[in-house]
Amino acid sequence: MPLARAAFAAGLILMLSACSPALHPLYRDYEVQPHALPVEARVEAAMEGAGWLRAQAPAPNVIATNERRIRNWGVYSVVVSLEAVPLGDGYVRVLVHPYRKYIWRTRSKIPFLNATIRRKIMRDFDSAMAAQNLAAVGTGISRDRDSTR
Repeated sequence: MPLARAAFAAGLILMLSACSPALHPLYRDYEVQPHALPVEARVEAAMEGAGWLRAQAPAPNVIATNERRIRNWGVYSVVVSLEAVPLGDGYVRVLVHPYRKYIWRTRSKIPFLNATIRRKIMRDFDSAMAAQNLAAVGTGISRDRDSTR
């Protein structure tokens, strides 16, 4: 009997761990590679190339986009905006701001990038950044994990 309980518990843990969602941080870093244009112009061109419209930035060194609707769930829709910030001469960090906008005109921040949001916005954006010689290097977490292996 104890063996059956242990097998059941192990099966339950395995099933629950397989159902957990993949959550990603709300930013991605890009390595700046040599190019004739300044980094800011390249990031703006990449945003336009991926279909993002430029918006008023909250700070002079930030390149921001307007919100884009990703999904509509009836009671709320998921909207996303982007901000790009050059980090010295070597990297550009793109911050992703996903929100739920409810029909009663309130909004709530989504604290992570799930697979659907990531797939809908980052695939085209990564291609546009690569066309501007800005290579996706992931997040600080993923780089640290790779360097410790």
